[in-house]
Amino acid sequence: MRQRDWMWSMALLLLVGSVPRLESVQAESQTTYSAAEVPEGLKPAVDRAGKALQALQTTLLERLRRELDAGGPTAAVKVCRDEAQALTMQVAKEQGIALGRTSHKVRNPLNAPRPWARPLVEAAAGQRAAAVEARVVDLGDRIGILRPIATAEVCTHCHGAHDTVQRAIGRVLAEAYPTDQAVGFAPGDLRGWMWAEVPKDTR
Repeated sequence: MRQRDWMWSMALLLLVGSVPRLESVQAESQTTYSAAEVPEGLKPAVDRAGKALQALQTTLLERLRRELDAGGPTAAVKVCRDEAQALTMQVAKEQGIALGRTSHKVRNPLNAPRPWARPLVEAAAGQRAAAVEARVVDLGDRIGILRPIATAEVCTHCHGAHDTVQRAIGRVLAEAYPTDQAVGFAPGDLRGWMWAEVPKDTR
């Protein structure tokens, strides 16, 4: 396997997140579960969210991979700016649920955490991805899902040490994202989350 293929394989594995442990917590009066402890009645919605998040992950990574191979990090930033939101909305429409990405350090302000997700996102800020679990939040008539995104080696071209990123793509980042915060990550760091909102009734 070529080194580039290996890096992308690792990125896909890291994006899936670690297997959650059995526990539940309260987040601002919202009942929050680890994915392994979800009540039986919510599992169909959780499964639906998992399939939708996988579809979104695959769509975005395939597009970024093509652009990185063709034009490097500068080209990838332009894809994120010009296409990522549209691709996310396209997948969300196809899946019939709300989907997105978020972080405690966002690049695009449109990716700010949803209100239900904010306490969990803020609580996990700065941790290693391996120490963070997927979460399921009871939102009444629907559930919210948060799945951690780990920083892979390939991600550091655009999200790594501030000085390194600035030297490589500082100008294009400043033009595309004037309020960018999404730098300073090392391999294995928690870079952000994929999220979904799914109706409890999946019929």
